[in-house]
Amino acid sequence: MLYVHGPANGTFLGLPFDQLVEHGPVHEFKWERSAKPSSVIELGNTGPFSALVLSIGQAQKYQHDIEIPLIVKLDGHFYTGKANDDNYPRHTMFGSVQEAVDLGADAIGLTFYLGSQQTGADIERIGKIREEAHQAGLPLVLWSYPRGPVPSATKADSLLWCHYAVSAAESLGADIVKTKFPSVVDPKHRDAYDDYIKGEYSGKIAEAIQYLDYEPSREELEAYETGLTEGEKPNYDSLLSKEQHIERAKIVTGAGTRTFVIYSGGPRITGDAKATLQQTTEVIMEAGGEGRIIGRNFWGVPIEEGLELAQAVAQIMQNEKYAR
Repeated sequence: MLYVHGPANGTFLGLPFDQLVEHGPVHEFKWERSAKPSSVIELGNTGPFSALVLSIGQAQKYQHDIEIPLIVKLDGHFYTGKANDDNYPRHTMFGSVQEAVDLGADAIGLTFYLGSQQTGADIERIGKIREEAHQAGLPLVLWSYPRGPVPSATKADSLLWCHYAVSAAESLGADIVKTKFPSVVDPKHRDAYDDYIKGEYSGKIAEAIQYLDYEPSREELEAYETGLTEGEKPNYDSLLSKEQHIERAKIVTGAGTRTFVIYSGGPRITGDAKATLQQTTEVIMEAGGEGRIIGRNFWGVPIEEGLELAQAVAQIMQNEKYAR
């Protein structure tokens, strides 16, 4: 996956498609073939991808159409509405390691919600699947996302929680960990974030206070919000320079000292998707990450456009200085 397919040179560009599980088929309304497994597989076969990620059902039904390495994601949950802010449904197992092996899978994918009420049970589940996967000679790819009452109240994709998610995944024996890009803590979460680090976390480990050094000051946040025009959507990450984003990503990536660290593509990009994907990919590679898994920003547009975006990202990864 890392040396033959995709950008190669030890880097990774994955194309995931668990959308029908996590969000339903609503993307079919966006363009004629969006959210269709056949069109996503066509994109994967044609584009510069290291691997395709499918849930067990799609992998079984389309196995003979796939021409690139396959990661079979064994768990997930169907979105049927949000009961409350603390509702993080446990990812249910859809298939087994043996079923994935029978399909010719090159890796096993699982989800871990660090901070959810099922954290303990998930750790045991991951340990069992990791053992089975390794016995079958397959690496474990862990979608390690902070979720739950405390991470959500203090911003789940903050530097603190993304850092912790990678560290937890390595501790659980993941061979590859997928995490979120660490975002600036917005004003809505800033008080809770500061209070948690100052009042609780630094009480256990004094050095935890250093997380706050990597955030914009409250004055910067206030000045930025004051300058927004009516109806303008804020982009708090724009308060940091490219160099600052690299330093933050280095902290996250550094937690996976013996684990490949790859970053998600994030929500659907509005505006210049190509420029945004190129900029964020460069930050990730400069920070020592192995690459990315990008879904809806590639397959959520017509195939020709998705191919152009994927090629732009792969071209950055193929820079000789990023060879692993």
